[in-house]
Amino acid sequence: MKCKYLSCIALAALALSGCASTAQQNGVNSDLYGPLGDDGSSLAYGTAFPVASPAEAYRNGEAALRAGDADRALFEYLRGLRMERRPQADPLYRVGIIHHGRGNQDLAQNAYRWALEIEPSHVGAGTALGVLLLQQRDYDGAERHLAPIANGRNSPWQAHNALGVIADIRGEHSLAGSHYEKALSASPGTPLVLNNLGYSRYLAGDLPGARQSLRAAVSANPSYELAWRNLGLVYAREGDHETAIEAVARNGDRAKAYNDIGYISMLEGRYQDAMGFFEEAMRLSPAYYITASENARNLDSLLRRNGGASRPN
Repeated sequence: MKCKYLSCIALAALALSGCASTAQQNGVNSDLYGPLGDDGSSLAYGTAFPVASPAEAYRNGEAALRAGDADRALFEYLRGLRMERRPQADPLYRVGIIHHGRGNQDLAQNAYRWALEIEPSHVGAGTALGVLLLQQRDYDGAERHLAPIANGRNSPWQAHNALGVIADIRGEHSLAGSHYEKALSASPGTPLVLNNLGYSRYLAGDLPGARQSLRAAVSANPSYELAWRNLGLVYAREGDHETAIEAVARNGDRAKAYNDIGYISMLEGRYQDAMGFFEEAMRLSPAYYITASENARNLDSLLRRNGGASRPN
């Protein structure tokens, strides 16, 4: 189902509301929500778990989500919707969340947009759609959905975090930092936001601030590999290469760490350091020989063009 057809579908839903019960009994109401996906499991679930009302179906959906059973949750939300006289925003939003988590971006977007057509002020659907558009690199579209939510009362941290990412992409690091701080006020200690704030500060050249935020991120989630990698970038920028290697190699892949820090050193213009890191990556792992040797060849070409200087003139 294409997004441009959502209005027609929503209107069709309203037109059909008067005969919803009959349609459900005849098995044709499923056509209304069929594009949002049952994957054929409805018969088994419907037989094993009968319900008397949409509210009971939605409760079952929530319980299934908590138990990690997304298939059952999707069925329950769609079953509840089919029992309603007209479409309801919140269960459509929940359906979108399930598809979003599964990577079904088109289905998720359809569900979010449908929910917003029914209830334009639905914060959850608006935020989720904005985040999805950000992931699709539609930054203007994402901002259009997220900015009004972020400017409202009790705005969710996800809205500010996403707007911070958009600002960083545009090079507006001060604005990005403001959004991340607001996100942390709404949800203190969230590792994702701390990581984004740290990387934003790194991009802005505030290395002490970046180090502080990224250390907080890995303290909150010691297995957060991206935050460790970003922390390694900060140490590399500061010239503390050994600590940078230890941070990037938290997963045990020291060859990758040497290659990554070598690449950062090359971008920073520290060519002699970079060559040493690439050579160590090649020594440690044949798997990185091709990648590191290609980096080393590119670096050698740079050195020859710049007369062996550690930084180009």
